[in-house]
Amino acid sequence: MIRVIVPATTANLGPGFDSLGMALSQYSVFECESADEIKIEIEGLESEKLTIENNLVIDCMNRLFEYIDRYPKGYRLKIINGVPLARGMGSSAAAIVGGLMSANALMDFPLSNEKILKLATEIEGHPDNVAPALLGQLIVSTQTKEGEIVYQTIKPFEELECVLFIPEYEVSTSDSRGVLPKQISMADAVHNSSHLALLVMGFASGNKDLIAKTMDDKIHEPYRKILIKQFDDFKNAALNSGAFAFSLSGAGSTIIAYSSKEDSENICESLQRVADQSNLAGKAVILKPCTNGAICEIS
Repeated sequence: MIRVIVPATTANLGPGFDSLGMALSQYSVFECESADEIKIEIEGLESEKLTIENNLVIDCMNRLFEYIDRYPKGYRLKIINGVPLARGMGSSAAAIVGGLMSANALMDFPLSNEKILKLATEIEGHPDNVAPALLGQLIVSTQTKEGEIVYQTIKPFEELECVLFIPEYEVSTSDSRGVLPKQISMADAVHNSSHLALLVMGFASGNKDLIAKTMDDKIHEPYRKILIKQFDDFKNAALNSGAFAFSLSGAGSTIIAYSSKEDSENICESLQRVADQSNLAGKAVILKPCTNGAICEIS
């Protein structure tokens, strides 16, 4: 039996638009074994929204089989979804990595992690979510004009915790992309590049004050926050309760506060209070960064 465990992710992290992502300690699980025919089961979080037809996990398994030009006679696959859909927590990245790693294990590991990352990036379009889903930790990534995936991992500092509010409503990719400007000013470009450089240094060194001062975006968050209910109320509540930084998680609808362990419970209660007072369905949760990335177990 093959068991692949893939973490959720948060991407963008303020000024890190399409380039900075971090793995989180919430997981989807994919169980697979050889069989004479193909049989698919889907369970877990929001499983009623997932279908066997047009299923990203199965599509990615087929992509790997096509890439290596070898196909199994059949397989049994159980998808146990643990990542909320269309909430900015990397559900598609988890599905892509889960599908590719399951197929790779089923065919006796013909591809390295680097090859899987390249395939995952081709499917997703950019590596900011698939890289941390596969490799864990905090990852700065880009793709060169020759198509090479270039990345650097940063181990999150020990006391870092993330407090998320995960609403029940979704934000579609088309909506989140549709509100972005077609052009940005030179001033905004300089703002983001300088803030991102220092933000990465803050995470690498564990300098919370530096993170607090540079977790500020001019490219996507000011436009996308109109799609997020009570965004400013959540941000104010988080920062007033001890969070040292705050941002959208991906494109939303989830929001994320960055905190030290001693402040997380207080921040979590504050975010839930904002939601309850606004009659906004959803749940505040505390998650640690995930440092080991996707895991493949064989039994």
